[in-house]
Formats: sequence, structure tokens, C-alpha cells
Amino acid sequence: MRTHFVCLVVLLGTIHIAQPAKVQAEEESSFTEQPLCRLTRSAANQPGLEGHAFAYPQDTELLTVRAFDAQPALLPGESSFAGNSDLLADRKLFERFLVDWLFFEDLAPEQRALIGRLLARCQGLQDSAALAASVFAQLDASQRATFVSITHALLNTQLIDRLNGQHLGHAIDLVEDLVDIQGQNDSLPSDHQFQLLVRLAPDAAEKLEHTTHFEKGENRVYHKGFPLSFRQFRKIGLHGKEAGLHFCITRDGRFAQIHVDYRFGLLHLVPTNSDVRAEGNHQRHVDRWPQFGFGVKRVQVRSVVLRRRD
Repeated sequence: MRTHFVCLVVLLGTIHIAQPAKVQAEEESSFTEQPLCRLTRSAANQPGLEGHAFAYPQDTELLTVRAFDAQPALLPGESSFAGNSDLLADRKLFERFLVDWLFFEDLAPEQRALIGRLLARCQGLQDSAALAASVFAQLDASQRATFVSITHALLNTQLIDRLNGQHLGHAIDLVEDLVDIQGQNDSLPSDHQFQLLVRLAPDAAEKLEHTTHFEKGENRVYHKGFPLSFRQFRKIGLHGKEAGLHFCITRDGRFAQIHVDYRFGLLHLVPTNSDVRAEGNHQRHVDRWPQFGFGVKRVQVRSVVLRRRD
């Protein structure tokens, strides 16, 4: 009898230990079956789309635009565009492309690398520029705008240790893998729209803990399953500081929802809070992150033929 009891205790203990591993395995499996993997496999099975996605339309003219250099920190109310019409024109152009970014090849290398790693994770597909461009082209406009705006913010947010001032890299370095791009979906609540679902680097949560200008908190109502909150400092009415990144992280620190907050008060609770396409949000984005991140920007301009009436 005693032997049976000991065996039962050991068996129950084994089940208890194995349960977290089973849950983790199921969680990993569910992440690999996200819509992005299905989209990627669909693109791989349609090779004809690759060349089309990677090429510019024939009725376009390619222009070059200067890269937007990093600007020094500004005092509230100051503008780096005052008296410089060329910079202002570049800013307006970039705002427009944030809203509807068309071409994969104009993304920064780090942004393209995220999609490349997605290809590798989804059925071990080959990381080719043409296939990655095909995947990007099949995203809807809200997904492309969500991906571009968030990754652009990550690329241009430096992480500084609050204790010793040491540079800890950029926020994009915290992202190990792209899992899903959640764009506009009116059937879902606001905290399931306009955000990236990612797998984090192993030390990501620890770095955010030590980074200046990020406030740690907890998500008690929204972002279920992602209780840890790290919000980038922002303040209403403070020029260049109204937009800010928000990391919502699982308790084990391995996965996160990432979005950009653009609005305050009750407007913070509606989906347009994180939609870079919404009125004024693209301006707040460029105010916060004025670095464009490309050396030469190719711009699509529809050819127009002017005919004089006889």
C-alpha cells in the first residue's frame, strides 16, 4: 500500500512538472500558426507574384529624396523645419509614405530582416528578397502602415541605462522574431488592432527594466495575457514627445505586443490611438522620430500628360 502511495505521489509530481512544458509547447505551436505564416506560405506558392511585388509600376517616374538627418533635441515649441522649405517638404513626403508605404525595397535593412526571419520560421522558407517583397505586397494597407510605423519607431529609439548612461542598443534589437501584424479589424477591440506581436530577445524585459524614459507598470484591463507594461515617456502638448512606444510583455518575458500611442485621455482608448494613418498621428510620429532611415528614397509619381485644347 505504501509503495502504491509513493508511486502515485511521484506520478502526480511528474504530471505537474510536465504541464508547464506542455503549455509552453502549445503556446509556441499556436504562434507559428499565426496568419502571417499562412500568408507567407501562400506567397511562396504563387511565384508569379514575386516579380510583380518587387518591381515598380510602369507608369511611374522615380525621383530621389534626401535622407532626413537626425535633428538635435528641441525645446518645447521649437521647430527644426523653420526657414527650411526643403526639410519641410521631405517631412511631408515621409508622412505620406508612413500612411501608405508601397515598396518593400525602400524599407530599412533591419525592417527587411524581420520579414526575412519570418520566412525562415514559416516552414523554413528561403530568405529571398523577391519572396519577402511578395509577402509585404499582400499585406493590407493598415498592416503595412502598422509594420512600418512601429519598426521605424523601434529603429530610432535608443535604449540608455538609467544608472550609468550606457548605451544598450536600439529598441529594434529587443525583437527576435515577428509573429503577427495586427492592422485594422473593426470586429476586434482596440487592444487587438494596430500592433505587432513579436518574440522578444531573452534579455529584452531586463533591458527595458533598466532603460531610462520607459515606465514600468501592469496591464490590468487591456492586453490580456501580456501583463507587463513598459511605456515610453510622453506628455500631452510637449512637441516631439506626444507619441511613444508601448511594450506589453508576457510574464515570462518571451513575447510582446508592441504599438505606438499617439493620443491621450479617452482618445487613448479607441483604435485610432495607435493608427498612424489617423489625422495628426503621422505628424506626431515624425515629431518624435524625425530620422527617416534611408539614404535615397524612391518616390512613386504618376505620369501626367498635359494636353492643350485646340
